Amino acid sequence: MSHEHMRGASDMTDKCIDSPLADDDGDAIKRITPARFAELDKSTVTLLDLREPDEVLVHGLDGAINIPFNQIGTRLSQVPNDKPVVVFCRVGDWSEQVTEILADRGYDAINLDGGFQAYREYLASLPQQRENDVDDGDARPEKQTKGSAATLSIPAAAQQISLRGPEHESKSTGAADSAASHGSNGDTDGAQPHAVFVDAKGLKCPGPIVKVADTLRPLPIGTRLAAEATEDAFLSDIAVWCERTGNHLVSLERDENGVIHVVIDKTAHMPAPGAPAAACPSSPAGRTVSAETPAAAPQQTGFNPDGGDVRHDKTFVVFSGDLDKTIAVFIMANGAAAMGRKVTIFFTFWGLNILRKPKRVRVRKTLIERMFGMMMPRGTRKLGLSRMNMGGIGAKMIRWIMKSKNVESLESLMKQATDHGVRLVACQMSMDIMGIHQEELIDGVELGGVSTFLGSGETSDMSLFV
Repeated sequence: MSHEHMRGASDMTDKCIDSPLADDDGDAIKRITPARFAELDKSTVTLLDLREPDEVLVHGLDGAINIPFNQIGTRLSQVPNDKPVVVFCRVGDWSEQVTEILADRGYDAINLDGGFQAYREYLASLPQQRENDVDDGDARPEKQTKGSAATLSIPAAAQQISLRGPEHESKSTGAADSAASHGSNGDTDGAQPHAVFVDAKGLKCPGPIVKVADTLRPLPIGTRLAAEATEDAFLSDIAVWCERTGNHLVSLERDENGVIHVVIDKTAHMPAPGAPAAACPSSPAGRTVSAETPAAAPQQTGFNPDGGDVRHDKTFVVFSGDLDKTIAVFIMANGAAAMGRKVTIFFTFWGLNILRKPKRVRVRKTLIERMFGMMMPRGTRKLGLSRMNMGGIGAKMIRWIMKSKNVESLESLMKQATDHGVRLVACQMSMDIMGIHQEELIDGVELGGVSTFLGSGETSDMSLFV
C-alpha cells in the first residue's frame, strides 16, 4: 500500500479518548463517521463486516470480509494486516469491541460509528442518492452537508442516562447550592430544610446508593429526599443504608411499573468522604436522632461506644489482578463509602498491575525487572477475566455487556472511589519484588507496608482478601 493511501485512510478517522481515571490517550481507538466513510476510497482499506450472513445478503458492501461476531475469536487470522481495517456491524456496538481487539494485536483498526445502519441512513439522507449505492459499496456523494458528520457521530458519553430527571434538575441542584452556603457538610444549625429529588432509574449498583448519599450529605438536618430507582437490589440496599447511617426511612414501595419510590428524612450528620467512620448509631432504624438524644453522640465522634478501637471502616486486600474480581472490590468499596465508612484498598503482588499507568514510563530497571514488566498487564484495560478470558476477548465482552447494562466501567468505579476518599495503598515490598516503581503508578496511590494494612484492619469491622 502506498504512503499516500495510508495517509488518506488515516486522515479519514477520528480519535475518541475514553479514560475516566486520567487524561491519557493510551487506550484510544480510531473512529470514522458514516459521512467520511461514504467518501473513503474503499480500495485503500480492508472492510470487516461482523453482521450475520443473512443480513449481508440483503445489504452488503462489495469487497468486505464477512466474519460474524460469534466467529471472530477463531477466524481472526483471516483478517489481513497490510492496510487499515474498517470494522462495522449493524449498529456499531460489537465492532467497537473488535476494533479494540485488533488494535491490541497491532492492526490499524478503525470503527464505523453507528454501524452499517447509520451508514445507510446517511446515504438515504443525501439528495438523488441511487438505491444501489449501498449494495455496491461505491457510494461517493458529490457534496457533503457541512456538520453532517458531527450530527451522525454521537459520543458514547452523550448516551449516558441522567442521574436526575430534567424536571427535577433545577430543584435538586438549587437545594445543594443553598446547602453549600451553610458549610461543606451542610449541617449548620438553623439552615433551612430542603426537599430534593433524585432520579436513579437505570443506574446499577452501587450507583443509586452513591447518588442518594452524595445528594443528601451536604444538605442540613431535616432535609427530605425522594428518590426513584429501577434496580431490584435498591429495595433492600436503601433500607439497610438508612438503618446503618441513622437516617429516617419514611416510606419505601414499588409501583405497578416496577419503579421503586423511597422517601428519606435526614436525621443524622454524614461525615465527608474519607473521614474516619463513626460507629453505627445504636438507635433503632427510623428513629429520629437529635442533639439531645444519646444516640447522636456516636455520629459526631470516631470512637466505638462499646469500647475498643474498632469502628466501621472497611479494608480490602487485592492480591488478584483479575478484571472481574477488581470490579467487585470497587463496587463494594463505593457502596461502603456511600455509607460514610472509611475504606482502604491494599494492593499487593498481581493486584499492583491494576494501579499501573497504561503507557510505558521510562525508569531505570534491571533485566529481571524489565522481563516482569513486559509479561504483566499494564493498567486496567489489559486485565483479563478469572474465568473464560479467551485470550482477552472475554474481558472485552464483559466490558461491552457492562456498558449496555448501564454498569459503570472499572475505570469509572476507581475514579468514583478516589473522589469519595477511598485510600489506594500499594505494597512497597511487592513493588520491589516485581520491579514496579512508584513513577509507574497512577496518581493518588499511597505506598505502605504491613503495618499500614494492620492499622487499617484493626479499625475495621470487615477485611476481605481478594
